[in-house]
Amino acid sequence: MPSNHELRLRVWNWFRRAVTSAKLTDVTSYGTAHGFRGRGQPGMSGQTGFSLEYGLSQKWVLAMDLARDWSNGSTLRGHDSNGNYIHKTGTAGTDWQIAPAFEYNWNPRWGVIVGSAFYFAGHNKSIQVSPQFAVNAMF
Repeated sequence: MPSNHELRLRVWNWFRRAVTSAKLTDVTSYGTAHGFRGRGQPGMSGQTGFSLEYGLSQKWVLAMDLARDWSNGSTLRGHDSNGNYIHKTGTAGTDWQIAPAFEYNWNPRWGVIVGSAFYFAGHNKSIQVSPQFAVNAMF
């Protein structure tokens, strides 16, 4: 790069799947009501993305992430308070996000990164902007 400024590219991919379901009783985050008895299992989810980081100096870095998130709906099985069988699968969701940030390193081992993630082109997502803050520590 010009003037010996570093440019770094990172690529990542992750995937999560629950290995079992959870026992649910009464009112839960799955939207069940009093008297419900059954099981719930979160859906699979994942993210793929890349990041570009450009070193302005030894202390300052500009960063930009671009990522795609996805998630499948959760599954709910059980009986309500009247004994009716319930089997529901929630809706899937996806989004794209771009996250510009500034990084400041006050020495080679410690730094902070501050920015925001902006979500766009999503499906079943309500969040639009998410502030980001992290402390970097190298050991």
